[in-house]
Amino acid sequence: MSVLATSALLWGMGCSSTNTDTANTNSPTETVAAADSATAASTDMATGATTTQPLDSTSFPIMAASSDMFEILSSNEAQKKAVHPEVKKFAEQMIADHTKTSTELKSIAGSKSILLPATPLPMHQRMLAPLSTKSGKDFDEAYMKAQELAHRLTVALFETAARNETDPELKAFAQKNLPALKMHLEHAKKTEELVD
Repeated sequence: MSVLATSALLWGMGCSSTNTDTANTNSPTETVAAADSATAASTDMATGATTTQPLDSTSFPIMAASSDMFEILSSNEAQKKAVHPEVKKFAEQMIADHTKTSTELKSIAGSKSILLPATPLPMHQRMLAPLSTKSGKDFDEAYMKAQELAHRLTVALFETAARNETDPELKAFAQKNLPALKMHLEHAKKTEELVD
């Protein structure tokens, strides 16, 4: 299974439902941590044999890069379509903050010959798609729900990397940016309450 497929599997587990209430049996942290510590299974289409391989060490930067792209793309959309002033303000902060982390991550990845995705991973594309059909208050609600979910998953991803990432520079990147991501999540929750 490719790194991108493994990454998509990991995030897809967390993004398969937009239901974020407490009835969900797996928290995003549990989902990411479980997938991070597990092995990825793949099936050879020709033979039908199943093989397992450890989650590739580049999965954290790949998922983090896709997360940044989601934040920037969805927030650019919000700058055009949101009607609530707090949603526009939130989107502006997301563009600024995630552009900064994206630039930093690209620099780290470049120094390690890690190929980052040029477009968001499928799970982020699925989160982006509904935003293109919404407008007005409906857009504000959909955007903020997507932001809360995305930040829950990203916080869990960065918490796992801050603990378990074997590359010291990537681990430091996760540790440094985790507090801001947690603040983004709290800000997303508060802003979502304003538009519901």
